[in-house]
Amino acid sequence: MPLQVDNLGTVNLVEACRKAGVTRFILVSSILVNGAAMGQLLNPAYIVLNLFGLVLVAKLQAEKYIRGSGINYTIVRPGGLTEQPPTGNIVMEPEDTLYEGSISRDQVAEVAVEALLCPEESSYKVVEIVTGADAPSRLLKDMFASVKQK
Repeated sequence: MPLQVDNLGTVNLVEACRKAGVTRFILVSSILVNGAAMGQLLNPAYIVLNLFGLVLVAKLQAEKYIRGSGINYTIVRPGGLTEQPPTGNIVMEPEDTLYEGSISRDQVAEVAVEALLCPEESSYKVVEIVTGADAPSRLLKDMFASVKQK
């Protein structure tokens, strides 16, 4: 099922956007999506997420497709999703740097919307996000601007 949803579903959405003339695509993926290359094969979160149909592998394939599609993208990789209201400030890092952490679904939505509102800072980037109790409060636009793409 993850292959159909997390990979092929995303590929179909990208193609539908291109046909419709949509020029901006925001994908919510997951931290550890590239866990194998990051040396995180034994990370319990990587193991659990891939137990159910290799979901992280499917998400990584979709990310690679988006990157090669030519469409202007931002890929947001949140940590573990929580239903609770936000309990800390957002921490945003470049791809393949976060191995653990969680974040409120509300904050993930906030980051996705901000990516649309500040395309100069967020275009063609992959960011990983979690919350930190001690993290300083920063504008999302500034956080996007500080992330350098590989």
